[in-house]
Amino acid sequence: MTVRPLLVLLLLGACAAPPPQTAAQRETRALTDACRTEADRVVRYRDRGQTMRHDDYNARIGTTDYLGPQVITDQIAQVYDRDRIAAECVRGSREAPATAAPTGAPAPGGRAPRR
Repeated sequence: MTVRPLLVLLLLGACAAPPPQTAAQRETRALTDACRTEADRVVRYRDRGQTMRHDDYNARIGTTDYLGPQVITDQIAQVYDRDRIAAECVRGSREAPATAAPTGAPAPGGRAPRR
């Protein structure tokens, strides 16, 4: 009979709300979402001709459940490119503060830049 209370406690623990996100987690999530959105836009713009090929294929063959191997391969390539671009965006934005652009201040022992 001691198993039932433990089972009830276990089930109640599974229904608990997840812990609130920290500010860093929310910032990371927002950055990831922004990069994913931008990557989607880039891939859709770059591969807009591919959409016309899909439409042409459907007009000739008809809309069926079967997609030709080229169509499937192209879709997989688009997903891969989108994920790669989004990952590079996240990586680049995390490294950006460490490699800040040089300012107009003179280097130690050097001259000020010309204007």
